[in-house]
Amino acid sequence: MELVELHNHPEYLDACCDILNSEWKRSYTARAHSLSKSTSNLPVSLVLVLKSEAQTQVLGHARVCKVLHDEQACFIESVIVIPEERGKGLGRAIMKLTEDYVRRKGFTRCHLSTHDKQEFYKRIGYSVSGSVDRLGHFEKGLISQRNLAPSPAKLHLPAAQTSQNCAVPPPPPMPVITQPKTQLGTGPVWMIKLL
Repeated sequence: MELVELHNHPEYLDACCDILNSEWKRSYTARAHSLSKSTSNLPVSLVLVLKSEAQTQVLGHARVCKVLHDEQACFIESVIVIPEERGKGLGRAIMKLTEDYVRRKGFTRCHLSTHDKQEFYKRIGYSVSGSVDRLGHFEKGLISQRNLAPSPAKLHLPAAQTSQNCAVPPPPPMPVITQPKTQLGTGPVWMIKLL
């Protein structure tokens, strides 16, 4: 059993799409596009495979991305083992191999969030923490665009021409006030492990 980078093994792309979509529904095209952004510089999709003489079987997946404003921390997400192999220690194995991978990259802390696997993560050394902002491929693009966008003052837009014959518009509608959710367990639980 080994953990490999998806971008070095594109032959596993379809299997990863199927595994991830079995748990978290998304169009195949969107999923494949997201997975194709895997890079050693992060975010990276890691694939747990079992190789034999006859075949190679994809057993699981994990994705690692950077944490915003913390060079020593990473965020592990999209951790999944194929349904027919669950309960056999593969979740523990993929997490250990993923932690070894990020340790070799120089990270000293791993963050993650979960809705229903808190006890599993506690058993492998994670503890409840505060939330963090992760930086994936999509977010990097937004930051780059934000830094390149000219300020409105530099655009030199012509002043709008107004008419004196316009009626005053009505006031906006009142905001709808909703009660915050007080039920525990509805959002993700954020966790951390020191490596």
